[in-house]
Amino acid sequence: MSSKIAVLLAAGAVVACGLPFVAAAQSGPVWVEAPTVADIAAAYPAKAKAANLGGTVMLTCEIGHDQHPRDCATLKEKPELYGFAPAALKLVEKLKVDTASMNGQNIFIPVTFDPAVLTGNATVTKPAWVEAPSVQDFQATFPKSQNGVNDVRVVLGCTVQADGGLGGCAVAQETPPGQGYGDGALALAAKFRMSPWSMDGAPTVGAKIKLPIHYVLTPVKPPPQGKQP
Repeated sequence: MSSKIAVLLAAGAVVACGLPFVAAAQSGPVWVEAPTVADIAAAYPAKAKAANLGGTVMLTCEIGHDQHPRDCATLKEKPELYGFAPAALKLVEKLKVDTASMNGQNIFIPVTFDPAVLTGNATVTKPAWVEAPSVQDFQATFPKSQNGVNDVRVVLGCTVQADGGLGGCAVAQETPPGQGYGDGALALAAKFRMSPWSMDGAPTVGAKIKLPIHYVLTPVKPPPQGKQP
């Protein structure tokens, strides 16, 4: 039985329905370099670390001729007096945009401090996808026998690599199980790549991600007899 496919990918709102996947639209700059989880852990303010406290900082910066932020100032720090702002000002020096066309532009840069970086449990919750599989990629990895199942949810657990790709992936969940879609999703893991800086201002390289994928297959009705499709 032939089928039409709609594949819904969460964790970044990438959606494909009969069309190739496209990366989620980003409202800010496209970063090609950024602090890693290890960088955030090393720069974590001592007072906040002792209290196991997280924080957020919003900076305003100008993009310099080297494509790195410069002349940054703190707009907001929450909570205050724990050292998050000075740490953020130092960390953003590691950021770099993808194009010289942004030179001289003023931008807002969020920086998120999550104490999970201190224990190796950092998780990406708002990735900015740079690459994602096409519908054809998904179709190529469908199980040979669909067993009449047309609604399957798979969750992959992966770690973000230095190039933004996903490594060490495993199937964390497949519902209903045993249909072969988990193996298919694993085969697609190499097709994903994300920005090194998430949309909420957190490092992605070295962090873990739970990637939920929702397969919805709709049977295609055969054309009326005597007519070509």
